[in-house]
Amino acid sequence: MNATVAAMAELCCERNETMRACRSCGGQTLDLFLSQQAEKALRNGTIVPARDPGDFLETAARFTAERLGERAGEEVKKALGLKALCSADHLGALFCSQSFQGDLLFAELLQKLHTKTRYVPVFCGGQVELENSTYARGISAYQSGDEKQLFPIFPAKHSVQMASCSDAIGPDMLARFRKMAAEKTDNPVLLGALEQLGPGLYGNEELQSYARFSDQVTLAGEKLSHELFEGESGPVFVYLEAEELVRPLLIEELRDEASLISRMLDEAELREKLTRTKTPDGASLSDLLFKGADEKGRKIALTLTPDGDLSGTDWHHERVTYSCRRSVLLPLLEERKVLPGVFTNALITFFERGLTWFGGPFQSVYLPGWQRSFVQFLRECGMDETAELFGAYDCSGYISGPMFALFRGRDFAATAGPVEFFLTRPPYERIRSLIQETTLWDAHIIGLSEMYFDLVLRNEREENWYRLIAEELYRWDPKYMLELSSF
Repeated sequence: MNATVAAMAELCCERNETMRACRSCGGQTLDLFLSQQAEKALRNGTIVPARDPGDFLETAARFTAERLGERAGEEVKKALGLKALCSADHLGALFCSQSFQGDLLFAELLQKLHTKTRYVPVFCGGQVELENSTYARGISAYQSGDEKQLFPIFPAKHSVQMASCSDAIGPDMLARFRKMAAEKTDNPVLLGALEQLGPGLYGNEELQSYARFSDQVTLAGEKLSHELFEGESGPVFVYLEAEELVRPLLIEELRDEASLISRMLDEAELREKLTRTKTPDGASLSDLLFKGADEKGRKIALTLTPDGDLSGTDWHHERVTYSCRRSVLLPLLEERKVLPGVFTNALITFFERGLTWFGGPFQSVYLPGWQRSFVQFLRECGMDETAELFGAYDCSGYISGPMFALFRGRDFAATAGPVEFFLTRPPYERIRSLIQETTLWDAHIIGLSEMYFDLVLRNEREENWYRLIAEELYRWDPKYMLELSSF
């Protein structure tokens, strides 16, 4: 391996515990890695959860059926009944190669749990901005050796808007996208794909009937799934907005004064202990429960104060304070002015209902850290039985990071996302074969460009780092390459 690329990988290992762990056992295959991840779900599934997960399954089935039909709803319910949840994705990031190949790995993990359905539910965080590196703002392509290509659909003024708060993609945006795509690439093959995946996909009459972007995402993902593989053998991904599934369950728990979340909001002693209990990164548990949204859908960090308010600072540096009284908080949740935080999503779905989360290289570190801090909090509050239950779960599930498929250009190879799969339509059996043969560390080198971008600050990065990785991967085994003969 090129010495500079090897040093870049080493730096990523220094920065991330999950990547270090994968290097230490990097000779095993992705197939074995998935078996080990599936065992985490199986072991967690033997624990009797604090709450029956049936209400979550019903909510997800109903959400899916309203958008994709009754059959899809039932299939999603069956898949979620395996108690494994892909929690790595950001809402609307359909074209991110790391997210997409992680979704494919999750589909194979479900096979190891003996699913009989092609439908693969993906629990997508919507409180991430459109301009996040996974790029819900538009379409990502990987057909340059110099950089990931980004083709925006949403205008720049929407960049910092949370995906959960974004209006639907409309005809004006698609017309603008078509014009901008033509200006940003002179590659007719890529331009043709962008036309079909931009105006062709989002311009669909059914998608245009929705008022919210998050509703469009579910239908767009289902339609896209049918266009990526030869024949009809690949998985059908159902992208579900995490906040929208958790919200009704959270509201019900808030109406129950005896529920854990209600006690955390209502009891002064618990609020004080939440504030005092720190997570490994130095945040208080009281910082993690909720997020706010301003009038433009921009995120407001909210903290539960010892006085029983949710308080934060908006983009105008003005103080924002909401009472936790149910008469105030429940309408704010209904109107999406307040959203459940990622920790609350985990509390509702994982710790209380026992659905094992499988995330990315950051989540597989911070979620066990949150677990340790939360168990400490519960013990200090005298809730030893709950602490023992929540502490018994394995929270280290990891699915999104390793990659196994590359797109080869003239003198480079880069990670393949849905645009590249759309242009090459490989048979799904080839994907399954790659997963069975690729070693875990090779999979992290294949995905190094995404890891390096996330883990290394801009001013620390090697010059021409993307090109260095792309040229190294170009020399790799042709079995990994999705290739257009005309490209």
